[in-house]
Amino acid sequence: MAILAILLSVIVIAAPASAFITSQNTETKAERMVEVAANAQEAVMEIVAQVEANTTAWQMLLDADLDEQFYGNVSLCVEAGTLVNGTAVIDDGEGWTYLTTANQSLEADEYEDAIDNAREALAIFRDVLRSINDILFDAGIETDEILDAYVIQEAIDRSRDRITQLQELIDDGHELEGNLTDAEALLDEAQAALDAGELEDAKDALIEANAIISYVCGELRAIAKDLNPGRIQSYLVHARQYRERFRQMFGQASDENIDVDAVAQALGYADAEEFMAQLQEMIQNAQDANDINHAIKALKDFSKMANKMDNAITEEFGRHGGGNGQGQGNGNGLAGNGKGNGNMGGGKSP
Repeated sequence: MAILAILLSVIVIAAPASAFITSQNTETKAERMVEVAANAQEAVMEIVAQVEANTTAWQMLLDADLDEQFYGNVSLCVEAGTLVNGTAVIDDGEGWTYLTTANQSLEADEYEDAIDNAREALAIFRDVLRSINDILFDAGIETDEILDAYVIQEAIDRSRDRITQLQELIDDGHELEGNLTDAEALLDEAQAALDAGELEDAKDALIEANAIISYVCGELRAIAKDLNPGRIQSYLVHARQYRERFRQMFGQASDENIDVDAVAQALGYADAEEFMAQLQEMIQNAQDANDINHAIKALKDFSKMANKMDNAITEEFGRHGGGNGQGQGNGNGLAGNGKGNGNMGGGKSP
């Protein structure tokens, strides 16, 4: 029974990492619900594959005369034409129908409908999972054998996804980056133990990794408390000021015979004007964002991009006799306290 509880928890953690940071808007909730429902459907089919691949378990299911009940549940989760127990299903399963409708509503920006249909689909898939667990138990099948390795692998993969999503929300060099590196190392340990068949060691390493991931989520939630719309507007003001200081600095660099276009090209831009155009685009994206998560992402990208150029130009001033000295950007980043050592005259970066 514990295996089913673990499996259901695996399904739930499929949400995008941004959902852990701030309150979600309707679009984000719809995306999350549809993703969770789809993962539940995949979990059902993976368990079916595990049972069918295990000769002993499959025979025990047949001997208990529970195969029709088993596949009757499965048929609720698939589309018409899917082979179930060697026979093509005639009609779309109820859960599949709700999931399909949820996806269609999401694509049509009908978010409330998407949420409602995804919830209906998820309720059916969860009932199927519970029923399958009961059927396997009644057949005398050790569900640990069938599900444990799958559940652990699924949990490892989900945790890796969460780390990737969280890394996108953290500034380079922030101490939370180190926490995520530690979590990744533990997931590597979990994977190695799982591959070696050492399930308990894999579980222990996975639990430690997820504890670190939960800590990082908590820290990001605390950071996000200060990122209300008023603060976002303040960051936008500083971003515009930062952009204008770049214009001034580029002019001074040209006066000192520094090839600003060459510096920009070394960072991957066609020239300095393209760099400035991209800065402006990021500011506009943050200003036009329809929720705080998108605004934070745009400003965070702005901060990283600006700091790289700041450092590159500072080095060029140094090579040409020191330029106008070392300004200190406070760099109060959206997910950290990165410092920009450049000719910013003490201005704050977003």
